[in-house]
Amino acid sequence: MKKLLQSLFVLVFIAFTAVAQERTITGVVTSQVDGLPIPGVSVRIKGSPGGIVTSSNGKYSLTVNSKSTGLEFSYVGFISQTVSLTNTNVINVSLQSSSRDLDELVVVGYGTQKKGSLTGAQGSVSSSDIQNTPILNPQQGLQGRVAGVQVTQASGTPGGGISINIRGASSISGSNQPLYVIDGIPVNTGSYTQVGAGGQLTNSLGDISPSDIESMEILKDAAATAIYGSRGANGVVLINTKRGLNQNTKIGVNVYSGIQEVAKTLPTLTGPEYIQLMNDAVNARYGGTANYSDSRIGGGVRSANPNDYPTTNWQDLIFETAPITNYEINARGGNDKTKFAISSSFFDQKGVVIGSGYKRFSGRLNLDNQATDKLKLTLSTSFSSSVNNRLNNDNNINGTVSGAFLLGSHVPAYNANGTYGRDAISSVDNPLAGANENTFKFYSNRLLASGGAEYKFTPELTFKSQASVDYFTSKDRTFLSTLTNAGSGSGGSATEGQNQEVNYIFDNTLNYAKVFGGIHSVNLLAGFSYQESNYENILASATGFPGNDIRRLSAGSVRTTATSGGTSNALESYFARANYSYKGKYIFQASGRLDGSSRFGSEKRYGFFPAVSGAWRMSEESFLKNVKAISDLKIRASYGIVGNQEIGNFTSLPLVGGGSNYLQNPGLAPTQLGNVNLTWENTAALDLGLDLGLFNNRLTLNVDVYQKKTSDLLLGKPLVGSSGFTTIQSNLGKTENKGLEVALTGVIFNKKDFSWTTNFNISLNKNKIVELSGNPFAAGFASWVEAGQSLGAFRGYRVLGIFQSAAEIAASPVQAVTASPLTSTAPGDIKFADLNGDGVINSLDQEIIGKGVPTYQGGFTNNFKYKNFDLSVFLQYQGGNQIYSNTRSFGEGMNSVFGQLATTLDRWTPTNTNTTVPRAVYQDPNNNRRVSDRFLEDGDFLRIKNVSLSYNFGPKVLNALKVSAIKLYASAQNLYTFTNYSGLDPEVSTFSVTNTAPGTDFLTYPQARTYTFGLNLTF
Repeated sequence: MKKLLQSLFVLVFIAFTAVAQERTITGVVTSQVDGLPIPGVSVRIKGSPGGIVTSSNGKYSLTVNSKSTGLEFSYVGFISQTVSLTNTNVINVSLQSSSRDLDELVVVGYGTQKKGSLTGAQGSVSSSDIQNTPILNPQQGLQGRVAGVQVTQASGTPGGGISINIRGASSISGSNQPLYVIDGIPVNTGSYTQVGAGGQLTNSLGDISPSDIESMEILKDAAATAIYGSRGANGVVLINTKRGLNQNTKIGVNVYSGIQEVAKTLPTLTGPEYIQLMNDAVNARYGGTANYSDSRIGGGVRSANPNDYPTTNWQDLIFETAPITNYEINARGGNDKTKFAISSSFFDQKGVVIGSGYKRFSGRLNLDNQATDKLKLTLSTSFSSSVNNRLNNDNNINGTVSGAFLLGSHVPAYNANGTYGRDAISSVDNPLAGANENTFKFYSNRLLASGGAEYKFTPELTFKSQASVDYFTSKDRTFLSTLTNAGSGSGGSATEGQNQEVNYIFDNTLNYAKVFGGIHSVNLLAGFSYQESNYENILASATGFPGNDIRRLSAGSVRTTATSGGTSNALESYFARANYSYKGKYIFQASGRLDGSSRFGSEKRYGFFPAVSGAWRMSEESFLKNVKAISDLKIRASYGIVGNQEIGNFTSLPLVGGGSNYLQNPGLAPTQLGNVNLTWENTAALDLGLDLGLFNNRLTLNVDVYQKKTSDLLLGKPLVGSSGFTTIQSNLGKTENKGLEVALTGVIFNKKDFSWTTNFNISLNKNKIVELSGNPFAAGFASWVEAGQSLGAFRGYRVLGIFQSAAEIAASPVQAVTASPLTSTAPGDIKFADLNGDGVINSLDQEIIGKGVPTYQGGFTNNFKYKNFDLSVFLQYQGGNQIYSNTRSFGEGMNSVFGQLATTLDRWTPTNTNTTVPRAVYQDPNNNRRVSDRFLEDGDFLRIKNVSLSYNFGPKVLNALKVSAIKLYASAQNLYTFTNYSGLDPEVSTFSVTNTAPGTDFLTYPQARTYTFGLNLTF
């Protein structure tokens, strides 16, 4: 009995000791992207087989012993993480998304593919890349993040137009903008306003809330875009919105608020300095005692004494610190049968220029229902409503920003009686009057909806059908007040217009995917698509209003305009794609699309767009498989032909238009010659690529070399005037783009409490017009279109210096000759180069002096994580381009009554000869303001685009508040720009979305520096 008790005691002691050496570790695994729990994550003891997976709410519980050193967490699409065991029994883990996972599915045209199986050139931007960033639209989220994608925010106007060029611009008269596909819906984009407000355009993609975006895939080469045929030449942007998950419903509340400010202002003359400059300029022109009071520069009595005038800093009056806010609530959840995602948001951005701003309300519902084992139903809907308070700006001397520079600083903001101050001899309006009294409102509403059904006949064969609609309506409402120059002469002027465009899409695809013998993988796709777009508009205006408070057209005494119109187009398409892979290392793809477009001539209505591509996964070969350092090595090649059909509707048809009335009798007249052979622009694209992954893909490198040759450009062929027309639309001309893209991603550190990941991309592109129909022609202010030159080239005179004496002028080529020495070239004028040596300076002495398109551009992102803190720093850069500053042409012209920049204080005078700024002379007889490299500046810049610091609260706070995740963050946008450009912003294009005149700056609304503070809360 005693021995039995002793034995029992020993067994109990051993068991107690064993229990004492074991403990239970619990925790929650979440995603760094959105803070949501991740179900199905594999959790195991380091060095041990087996393990467990997290539950539907991301929780786990695992027993460990004293010999256990750590836990390993892994899940497809996320970077695996090992956490060392300490004394704590609660370990919460946040997994970082891994875009480097070769098994990750990425969206391609009409389907998905594994990332490791891609044979084309494709870039990606995920929701985590743009979180904590106060962006208005999807295009801003692409800026600097994908090699080969140039995003130009032409101006800082809230809701303004944005230009995107993927691998350079190819078309001269057609669109160079990519095709946008949102949840499978090819959407209409561009500007819908009918009322001009300077160079400003509206942006219909501003109706898409960035917070709804899950990912954006950018298809760049023909292998990726040929499936979209006649719309693929400019690349394709696939925008995928967030969908439901198999999890308990999670409710998220995301809020941010902040302030915006102008990053830079330009020094201008004081009032007395301006009057002194005018005295000098008028005296140089007319001689004797002529000065600012001279009646030859305008009627009325005025003083020439600089001390009689005040100083008004118009920039201080029009620029303001403006608020920006965004509120969003969303819910995601579901089960194995039905999943849903619903969201609603409100965005409100006041402009940094008084009177401007943008508001948007949006809502979205995405549903996925597994109706049966074979049938899946999907629904995607979104609705948005926005209002844009616009201003006259950008390439408009009557704008608010332009008025702040072009109205002299000697003019008071307000007169003693409270009315707006004005310059009696200047046509420039008081910028405060333009901003406060005029109305330029643009309203838009958009519905995107698609319903689809997917039926699996067999595990390998799937049929999918989707019907979609893109319904867009907009309204312009403007009023020019009698308190402004623009409205005073007409007794007030109002314009109202309405647009409506409905885009119907019907897609059907049949997909077959099967693996034979474990080594042969086949994926076949065939499809049919029909798309029809119908557009209608109406526009009316009136003048002569009884007052400025009654602004409806019915109150106007004179109806000045009443027009309406409509147009439509349709596209019928058949497409197919075949993918084959042998052992995952030899991959081939072929695709083709047959498009029939109503936009083209009856003889060239249909076009076929093929592409072939292949890849060799060298890392799967036996001679590399055991090289531990190389985790992936793939060589890619592709060639294909894609098209561009983005021209006006009915361009191939002979047209007759109304309005040719005579004595109140209606009349018709021919307006366009037809061309039955008109067809799309064709782009033949070659791409060679290399994908390299090192150290378990901790370091990845993607390199692409490409060439795009575009032929059959849609241009006007010159005709003799006796035909009644000057041109006929034809397929003439060629362009070429070739370049290099490099993207490097690395995990520099990945420790328990600290990680550092980085991404760098750079792209170089060379653009050339190979062949051009007709003679070279001018565009914009200084741009020039000519064979052998880049699209966006600048042409003008070369400046050699400033004439210092009459003898020097006499010994130089003739620049300006008149009877009076006061109206001819004089000391202090600019000396221009005589390029052809004929002794006379004229238009034959102009040459290409620069280009507005950058040679290289890219971005650099660094993400740091320390415990619960996350820091992201994103840099954007471009270079090799110039900016033509038409702002300086006016602000340093010293030839008229426009306000002048402070740089004119260094103007040439007999006592200040060591300068590059010419003399002040009214009406500029030597034409010192002519287009020349005087106004051409270096456009290179490096911008700290975004810095974001966030803190994720730990389990103690989360458990106390009974929430899943809380994140606080602070963000700075456009924090600082390193540049030599003297203007407000080097990222500028006063002509907005332009093919021929990029890189010009003329009094453009600047981008704002923005500081925001936000909260992401998940229940």
